[in-house]
Amino acid sequence: MKILAAIDSFKGSATSEQLNTAALSGVLTVFPDLQVQSIPIADGGEGVLDVLAHQENAIRKTTQTTDLLGRQLEAPYLLLGDTAIIESAKIIGIDLITVGPESISHATTFGLGAVVQSAIQAGARTIIVSLGGTGTSDGGQGFLKSLEATDLSGVTLIGASDVTNPYYGENGAATIFAAQKGATTGQITQFNARDARFAQEILKNRGIDLQKIPGAGAAGGLGGAIVLLGGQLISGLELIADLVHLEQAISESDLVLTGEGHLDHQSCQGKVVSGVAKLAKKHGKPCVALVGSRSDDLGMLENDLTAAFSIQTGPVSLDDAIMTQTTLKNMANTAQNVVRLIESFRR
Repeated sequence: MKILAAIDSFKGSATSEQLNTAALSGVLTVFPDLQVQSIPIADGGEGVLDVLAHQENAIRKTTQTTDLLGRQLEAPYLLLGDTAIIESAKIIGIDLITVGPESISHATTFGLGAVVQSAIQAGARTIIVSLGGTGTSDGGQGFLKSLEATDLSGVTLIGASDVTNPYYGENGAATIFAAQKGATTGQITQFNARDARFAQEILKNRGIDLQKIPGAGAAGGLGGAIVLLGGQLISGLELIADLVHLEQAISESDLVLTGEGHLDHQSCQGKVVSGVAKLAKKHGKPCVALVGSRSDDLGMLENDLTAAFSIQTGPVSLDDAIMTQTTLKNMANTAQNVVRLIESFRR
């Protein structure tokens, strides 16, 4: 039996590579003769650079810029040939600040522009910006301002996202995401009204309707800014899956292990578990999700996953649950038990 591990990072706890290694190590402890393969994976949020750094042609670069609060920052990005990978969370990430009304009122996407400029100077002709994990809700205005004098002709700009929200409105950037970034109810109303006015001006003056572009509301409206700069928005998972040859690996496996920090019905919307499970189902492979926690309602995921298990061994506080060593130990044990069960039926 050949087992493939393609587990998303558990935010604030462990990376995709760490989780894959833990799961497969747990299995090999009991079944040392099994074949295993690890493919670090991400969906356009945190961890994109860690995942793609494993590509043979990956070159790590850094440049000076500012974070979402205007503080000096040395920002990393990757070059894969003439393609640059920029992870927004490394520059304007929510983990870089203490969230609250004050921080969200000043948070800006401006610092991303300098990284794009550095990538162009380094020879990049395709620039992929992963949009997940940001702490901004400026409608992408800072990013637009930072690049207003930059020649983007001959450059393909791509936003990789795990959400399809519109620019504004009841499902827009501010309404859905600003609260978790520290915004008050009043600020959310203010941000949404600002984004609506801007989108209407763009529609009137340029004929571009941001409301009809899925993902324009990603990263607090950064998705819309990328479109206005002539770029396109794509599924982060599909992009990364293609780069790491995920489907081929799944087709050659007998069992697929995947997972994420928290699994619920929203996980079917562009997330790793959903994408991996759909590919496994396409090729007739069993797919088991090993997660930090799960809800009772998994929505459409129930149709694609073979099973989903929380790796927790009992009642535990969140702070204790996300400790890296605890997470990796529980992942190893749970993966081992899943394979023990499967192997018992194969004898």
